[in-house]
Amino acid sequence: MIKSSLKTKKSFFLRLAASSFVILCLFFLVSYAENFADKTVVTGDVLEVLKSGEIIISKGGSKAVSGKNTVKADEMTYNRKDSILSAVGNVRIFSKTDENEPVEAYGSYADYNMEAGRGKLWGDKTNVKYFMKTSSAPLILNAREIVLNRNLETIDAYKNVEVITSSGVIYSDNALFEKKNEAVYFNKGEKRPVADVNYDGRKGVYEADKMTFYNSDKNKKIVMSGSVEAKIEMDDKIQ
Repeated sequence: MIKSSLKTKKSFFLRLAASSFVILCLFFLVSYAENFADKTVVTGDVLEVLKSGEIIISKGGSKAVSGKNTVKADEMTYNRKDSILSAVGNVRIFSKTDENEPVEAYGSYADYNMEAGRGKLWGDKTNVKYFMKTSSAPLILNAREIVLNRNLETIDAYKNVEVITSSGVIYSDNALFEKKNEAVYFNKGEKRPVADVNYDGRKGVYEADKMTFYNSDKNKKIVMSGSVEAKIEMDDKIQ
């Protein structure tokens, strides 16, 4: 009877220890998954890891994912210490604002902070598509150099800037998009901003020192100031 009782107690403590071990493992797995969810994962055809995992180099079909941010490119180098991703060749950035508005950015080169959602793109055919909830058409911004700031709340563009709207195109050598005002600001640089747009059945080319384009369906307009010049075409209907 004593031996049987000892075996029963031993079996009970073994089962208890096994259960505790399983629970402890699950706890660590959940904790690890929660911590890992906020980290950047880099994949590619060829991966090279340097400095004890601090630097990751990916070549061929490269992809980096962190939260709402996804970056694809031919090659990329990721520095875990400062969360900066340097991408080269066919760079594509897909992200979302805090209001879940999709943003797509394209360029030849990019330096991008994966954790903060900000960075710089440059090279040929660099552009950003911003899908605002308040506009039926995306805001398309082409430039030689584009800087994404404040978790996509502002966008700066430089050199050969084109902002494509549902009404036409605005040309400039600089532009600043501010999400909070749903507006794009243009200022005179080496050249003055030029708007080639259609409004109320009239086609016009406008030039000014300053322009502000409001990109909301409820408030879609261009405000111009400073030596405004205009060439307007309209159809004359003579009865």
